[in-house]
Amino acid sequence: MLNSDTELIAPFDVSEINMPDKKIALVTIHDACPRFESKILEAAKSLENIDIKYNIALIPFFKAEEDLPSYPDFVNSMKSCRAEITLHGLYHEKSNGEFDNFHTIVEGVAEEEIRAGLEIFSEIGIHTNVFIPPAWKLNEGSIRVLEKTGFRLAEIQEKFIKIDKTEFKKLVTPKVFNWDSTGFPERNLVNIEIDRKRFDKLLKEEPSIIRIALHPRDPHDALNQQLDMVNQLKKENYQIINYQDLIQRLSTL
Repeated sequence: MLNSDTELIAPFDVSEINMPDKKIALVTIHDACPRFESKILEAAKSLENIDIKYNIALIPFFKAEEDLPSYPDFVNSMKSCRAEITLHGLYHEKSNGEFDNFHTIVEGVAEEEIRAGLEIFSEIGIHTNVFIPPAWKLNEGSIRVLEKTGFRLAEIQEKFIKIDKTEFKKLVTPKVFNWDSTGFPERNLVNIEIDRKRFDKLLKEEPSIIRIALHPRDPHDALNQQLDMVNQLKKENYQIINYQDLIQRLSTL
């Protein structure tokens, strides 16, 4: 949710990899939970109407209040979307408003929360090998836990981390486009102009990868801008892929 710089303490010898020449983009709906169902489904329908691949970052136990198995209709709605579903922390935010932060917690707590999230996903019949931490921030211990629990990819603020049993590699990317910097739609209005200008400037540089993050607490009219950006990416010959497509591409590098 937050626009914040991400540090990655390399847990191993993490080498840097580059994408092939083909330009790609990833579009992800974040903070999916029962509380924001209408906004999540509105965004999903809009993306499906323009016929692109996209992802949903699903929260298993939002604010330690919304346990997904208790919301079968919402879960079915998420499963009916033509999207890849990924794990987005455990609580995202705790009941006291504190962020579910995989950047500062110790490895043991990270393992408890990641395994709890996976157990909830298993209970509702969803499986993933992609982890998107809240605020796109991870520390060394959390990455070790992801390797231990079978994840293949983690997404952080300016990098993807490819994870497997023998090597960890990072793919450096431009900062993700994110309109929700405060958690309050009215305060996020300033991001409409900021992201438009940055997008126009970045597109001229023709980076090999661009990421767009949609949130239910984005400012009013952000969705229209996001759809415009996606359509512009298509015109500029960006291939819009999902995380499994990215994992497959990275496996060849």
